[in-house]
Amino acid sequence: MKSNFSKGLLLTALITGSVIWGDTNVFAEELQEYTLDQMVVTAQRMETRELETPAAVTVITEKDIKNSGAKTVFDALSFTTGTTNFSYGPGGLDYGAMDSRVNLRGFERGALILVNGAPINLNSKNSLDGIMTDNVEKIEILKGASSVLYGAEAFGGVVNIITKKGGAEKLRASVTAGNIGYRKYAASYTSDKASFSYSKQFFGAQERTSPNREDRGYYNDRSKGNKANYALSLNLTDKLNASFMRSEADSTYGQVTYNKSTVAANAAATKDYHYKDNKDSLSVTYDDKDSGFKSIFFFNDRDLYGETRNRSTYKYTENASNYKAYNVGLDTQKVWNLRNDKDSLLAGILVSRDKYKGTSAANNDVIADRENYALYAQYTYQATDKLKTVFGIREQIIEDMVKDQKVFLPQFQALYKVEDNSSWYMNIGRAFQMPALSDTFKKSGAMYQQVSGKNLKPQDGWNYETGYKIINDNNSWKFSLYYMDFKNMFGWEKENGQDIRVNKGKFKNVGFEADYTSILSDKFKANVGFSWSNPKNQATSSSQWEQTYPKIQFNTGVNYTVGKWDSSLALNWLTKRLKNRDGGTNPDLINLNAVVNYNMDENNYFTLNMNNILDRHNVITNGSFEYWDLPYNWTISYNHTF
Repeated sequence: MKSNFSKGLLLTALITGSVIWGDTNVFAEELQEYTLDQMVVTAQRMETRELETPAAVTVITEKDIKNSGAKTVFDALSFTTGTTNFSYGPGGLDYGAMDSRVNLRGFERGALILVNGAPINLNSKNSLDGIMTDNVEKIEILKGASSVLYGAEAFGGVVNIITKKGGAEKLRASVTAGNIGYRKYAASYTSDKASFSYSKQFFGAQERTSPNREDRGYYNDRSKGNKANYALSLNLTDKLNASFMRSEADSTYGQVTYNKSTVAANAAATKDYHYKDNKDSLSVTYDDKDSGFKSIFFFNDRDLYGETRNRSTYKYTENASNYKAYNVGLDTQKVWNLRNDKDSLLAGILVSRDKYKGTSAANNDVIADRENYALYAQYTYQATDKLKTVFGIREQIIEDMVKDQKVFLPQFQALYKVEDNSSWYMNIGRAFQMPALSDTFKKSGAMYQQVSGKNLKPQDGWNYETGYKIINDNNSWKFSLYYMDFKNMFGWEKENGQDIRVNKGKFKNVGFEADYTSILSDKFKANVGFSWSNPKNQATSSSQWEQTYPKIQFNTGVNYTVGKWDSSLALNWLTKRLKNRDGGTNPDLINLNAVVNYNMDENNYFTLNMNNILDRHNVITNGSFEYWDLPYNWTISYNHTF
């Protein structure tokens, strides 16, 4: 490839000169990120040290995101052990209603996404396309069934994205340019009372996003697009915060026919799909740490409009599946400390409403809604100085247009402190998930009607896990072994020629995860992670089990600081992948990124970011259809603090 020599020189300079993870100038205020025993809030809905948490937890700091070379939160998650994301576009870009999704431990759509503790999943989809990396303070990933504390969709776990909420008064601006037509302009303002961020990205065209689809006679491409993001956080009092995010995306994807006899026939059959996709998320949080009372009001909405044309014409016609959707809710909890602060009782209540409305001429009679009511509680009992147990329960009532449901969920956890720096834990819990509202109706002729599957049940099951953690000042080891067993898995079946959602079979997975992190000095840090699992589905009508996600993942990173220079290398490798539509196996995904920062002074720094250095056709979907990530790409950024 024509740029291999220059890339090799750059890579050599990185490895021999300044491979980094931190810096002593611009990011000096982030030294607390070197603490390996992080304080986490997601696993038990209250603050605990990771070593004291009976679950598998990963914390990604703002600095970690920058040093992974990830342009998006979606990509940053891909470099963590046990995460096998699925996307139709690079960086987690959504392909209209074909959303990117975060998957934990091989379970499709198996992660509940929170922003500052408020859920943002909408219509059972967990896209991260609307979240700016510049606005993220840290990300907590909780693996294992978590429905007792968080409700539906937390099958494989929870991802809690914690955003910046103000600090020292600063005004920052950045300009980014790269190959493949990439541009980004961003600005942010922070003070002790508020923070505001804005970014505008421009994406160049991608000539091919897939191989030739031999059974369909076409391949896919992507035209130029853009996306604007806004984020606002207001510290109204020391206990009350309001946060708002908005994303406005404009994208066009192509389906290019190549097997017709003439160019004109190809153009007539080749299609463009143009989408305007607007998303909003609002949360208002009251958090009184002294009394243990916390309440979160949340609201999310999405307005997706798509249109299609043949490339032989200039006229678009609206898609039949355009929609608006929203959810709104209130989640309130209280913590009581008992037995001279040895024990704690957490209890809470959730009320929420989801709605889906078709907005095309073909589906504007579609109105689907759902209401949720839940009570949950968790008691933490300190049995001895070394042993604590956690009992949790949840009762959830779902008023649904297809069938009302009642779900009872128990959970048991235990943690034994082996030494001051090590602990063993176990985590057993039940999880469930309702079908997406859009799955509760089907197309009948030119119209839509309610799905006839009146016995459609939530998919549910159990997660069994045990693990061991060793966390020292300068290094940490984490191991986990888990088994997942779920039933009533959602699938598709034909009814009068149309696909309808049904409970179709079982899902099982057994897996092992290991992570090692070492801070060799105040300048050098390294990490390595490994995951082996066997995720598989079995259809009700079959005795055969089929693989659902990659079986092996390996990730690593090395980081070093030299004076004003800091740089990093990060690698994510997925292998033992699924079969594709052409009868072969999807190739290994090997993504190698590099980052170099030059800090001129405390107010100015440059960043060179190189992604997919090996220039591979990395397949970023998991399943029969192949969609490709970008080839080798780079960006250069200039950042200034006023």
